[in-house]
Amino acid sequence: MSAAEFDYHRAESVDHAIELLAAESEAKLLAGGHGLIPAMKKRELTPATVVDIGRLDTLRGIERTEGAIRVGALTTHREVLDSPLLDEWVPVVPRTVAHITGGRQVHNFATVGGNLARAHPGYDYEGALLAAGCEIHVRGPEGRRTVPIAEFVRGACTTVLEETEIVTAIELPTVDGERGGGYAKRKEPASGNAIVGVATDLRFEGADRRVCRSVTVAVNGLQESAVRLTAVEDALTGAAVGPATVERAAAVAGDSVDAALDNEKASATYRRGLLEPYVDRSVTQAADT
Repeated sequence: MSAAEFDYHRAESVDHAIELLAAESEAKLLAGGHGLIPAMKKRELTPATVVDIGRLDTLRGIERTEGAIRVGALTTHREVLDSPLLDEWVPVVPRTVAHITGGRQVHNFATVGGNLARAHPGYDYEGALLAAGCEIHVRGPEGRRTVPIAEFVRGACTTVLEETEIVTAIELPTVDGERGGGYAKRKEPASGNAIVGVATDLRFEGADRRVCRSVTVAVNGLQESAVRLTAVEDALTGAAVGPATVERAAAVAGDSVDAALDNEKASATYRRGLLEPYVDRSVTQAADT
């Protein structure tokens, strides 16, 4: 199947892109294209206009700011995976990106901003960004705003973005002291998306990395948007991190959630059954990295 006919415009700046979105009816943004183009080919999306922002270099790059790592919306999966800044300061993010399937083509072209704006329940970024406590920077005709990741996604393939707004960057807070990150994923065989993907951002009490000072554990794929596993977090906080502690924490993973997706990809019972082993794997990786 091929896409329906559409008008194409290449944006020359962020302001130009916003102007085009405001002026053109039923317009969609094109970044890396790995979410939009397949959806257009299947005619799940039939935009009248496509606004290409792929050449806006101002939306690229990874840099350290005061208290955070800033990642431009057009930064690719490969750039995230290879970033020494993210590996040192927010390791849960590159650990997660390593599990995104699709090979070199996807990693070299698909973007952080496109992944977030698509907000597919099985995409991997949202859980990691929720665990890391990131903020999303958005720009539109009314100016700029910042949205916490927990408020950004509003359900399956639904966000708080207005039709004329663009994600420009994400900011990931840095913390003092030792920090570990982990991600464990049960993927859907056909798409490579997460049936369940568990992200762990673990902060240690001291340099010996034995005691958990604080931790955030989030899961994507389980529900329409990523959710935190607060029962796991409570079981780990203040505890010495070892196999027995991790096992006890993983055993209460289901206490934090009261529902799960039930569809042709996997039943709710199956998804919930994956929580305990995949929490164990994710937390163990975070403790060891």
